[in-house]
Amino acid sequence: MFSDKKLLYQRHGFTLIEVMLALLVFMVIMLGLAKGELIALSVQSGNLYRDEALRVAEDELTRLKSERFSILGNSTDLDPTDDWSTTVPTVINVKMRSGSVAFARSVQITNIASSTTALKRIDVAVGWTLGQSTSLMTPTNRNHQASLSTIIVQSD
Repeated sequence: MFSDKKLLYQRHGFTLIEVMLALLVFMVIMLGLAKGELIALSVQSGNLYRDEALRVAEDELTRLKSERFSILGNSTDLDPTDDWSTTVPTVINVKMRSGSVAFARSVQITNIASSTTALKRIDVAVGWTLGQSTSLMTPTNRNHQASLSTIIVQSD
């Protein structure tokens, strides 16, 4: 009889408390990994929007660079201005994998004073809004923005 009790206590295994603690540790680790995955997806989504905004800005900058130098800053079609605050952004809807996104594009053309060559600086800013953030940026009045700039020389 004594030997049967001894065998009963010598059995190896996990108690319910040990199993519960192991599950708790596993759950904490999995929640941390899930949060990391959500952050990675958010960063990837932000990069996708930024890349598309840069593409929109590059398209506009290329279009403006192809215009004759004398037209830049003089044509109402180009919407030039020397002050971002007076620029009304053009809204461009782009279909992306995550749906349709409205990008706001602003252009600023500035004459650069030079005694030898006629120079103009072209700035293109593209903005987009993500989430319900109330912080807005100029010149696009969006909470995210990408911009490109170039300087052109008169050749015509």
